Amino acid sequence: MNIRNIAAAVILILGLALVGWRTSAHEPAVEMHVGNPPRLARVMGQQRLVYELHVTNISDVPVELAALDVLDAGGKPCLHLEQKALSTRTALKNGDSVLAAHAQTVVYLTVDFGTTAPTAIRHRLTVKHGGAETVMAGSRVPVVAIEGSVLTPPLRGGPWVAVYSDEWPRGHRRVFYETGGHARLPGRFAIDWMKVDAQGRTLKNASGLASSSLSYGAEVLAVADARVVAARDGITEAARISGNHTHPHPDAAGNYISLALEGGQFATYEHLRPGSLKVAKGDHVSAGQVLAEVGFTGDSTEPHLHFHVSDSPSPLEGEGMPYSLSRVLLLGRFTDWNDLGSRRWQDLRPRVVDREFPQGGGVVDFK
Repeated sequence: MNIRNIAAAVILILGLALVGWRTSAHEPAVEMHVGNPPRLARVMGQQRLVYELHVTNISDVPVELAALDVLDAGGKPCLHLEQKALSTRTALKNGDSVLAAHAQTVVYLTVDFGTTAPTAIRHRLTVKHGGAETVMAGSRVPVVAIEGSVLTPPLRGGPWVAVYSDEWPRGHRRVFYETGGHARLPGRFAIDWMKVDAQGRTLKNASGLASSSLSYGAEVLAVADARVVAARDGITEAARISGNHTHPHPDAAGNYISLALEGGQFATYEHLRPGSLKVAKGDHVSAGQVLAEVGFTGDSTEPHLHFHVSDSPSPLEGEGMPYSLSRVLLLGRFTDWNDLGSRRWQDLRPRVVDREFPQGGGVVDFK
């Protein structure tokens, strides 16, 4: 072979290599990982896993998120989401299902297993590009089976509604806060407790005053024998419900109290009424002791008690953790959030629920 032929062969080989590289660069490739370890909660007699799957498109082409399967350690399907259902559970805007090149998103997952949960799970993601489907397999993820704190109710009497939903784009479940370069989700298991009357109304009258809320001024109770590790008073509140506004990040929780529980966990109460705090940092409290009153401070659309458990005494810096409440009388449930405030809930046969995490929309009486 002469020099000219050798040079041509080298150019051909380099050209084929370059074409091959370009082809592989334009093939879809996705990475998946679970950030905070998934922890189990017991809800309505079932084992429930609430966690987030972080998805990164590491290729140079956009991909369409077509389907997601959650499998147990043996490969048995636990949850299957087609494209439409999957799109409602991502952080992509407007229910989109296309993940741009080198972009990231979060899939907010809630998986019910029945009475027995697996020891580990895997994920299988199907993506589309150019009319073709590619299936990506994730790694094994252990499930934390340690039972959360068992707490007494944070309020008394009722009816109180457990206001939260995994489906709300701006609900506590989907709002990360970044502190010190780390994004955390303190409201993963947060509940906004709102009091209603027999007709499902949250307000006593149409005055528009914060004090017209049935929740306003209700006594807030310690959920365990604990120590007060953080407390803030002095944040003012709007007199009228329509007069509230968005607050700077540090003040979004309003006036709050945080109690140190066992196992490095903290119970946090937010939006407390100014001047109502009866405890201070360092105080020791007993379960059922009055701590403060429900107010309208911080970011709030209507007076209520925000309550969550996390691994930090700071309201916006921890990872939300599951817990359970002891001996709660379940009365019914709001199945349509549009009814809250204007119509009575769906009645159930009253029964005492013990050592469970309240179901979203559940209407309870704290005896």
